[in-house]
Amino acid sequence: MTSDRTISPFAAAVYTPDTADRMALYKFVEKQKALDTRIGGVLQEGLFDAQGIITGLNAVDVSTDRRIPLSRPVQNDGDCGLDVAALAGSSGIISKAIDDAVDLVVVEKFGEHEQKGKGLIDEILQTIVAGIPLLISVPEAALPAWQERTGDLGDVLPFTEDAFCQWWQSQQQASRT
Repeated sequence: MTSDRTISPFAAAVYTPDTADRMALYKFVEKQKALDTRIGGVLQEGLFDAQGIITGLNAVDVSTDRRIPLSRPVQNDGDCGLDVAALAGSSGIISKAIDDAVDLVVVEKFGEHEQKGKGLIDEILQTIVAGIPLLISVPEAALPAWQERTGDLGDVLPFTEDAFCQWWQSQQQASRT
């Protein structure tokens, strides 16, 4: 999905409901940590019951592995289980990564709140302004909103570990020149 143009310092890792390896971003992050890349940001961790049904969601601080409960089961069908305060609290993870001037920030994901200008969008855009490479997962349906928020700048990558590694290698090469 990337073109021959200059590699952008931020990229949308686009996934669909049919994406084969939804753990590709997690694997990429773990590989970078093993390589001593100074990496920060937030991943999401689904919690499942014995039948494999999702029962909750945690935000995971990439640099410390600390978990913040984002959503849990609700009593009424119409209720939302998202803890908006916890989501806002996870913004501090990204702010700390910016303050620490890490090598790379990874964010999972550009969700409904971010699409509406809420959630982690301020910290995501601050990362871009700070010039820190950013890799963010974006659902395919939200790609137009992401491109609008970022002025249609940035790279668009397939959701594969290989694509993430190639993009990151390009970032490292660009920073050495």
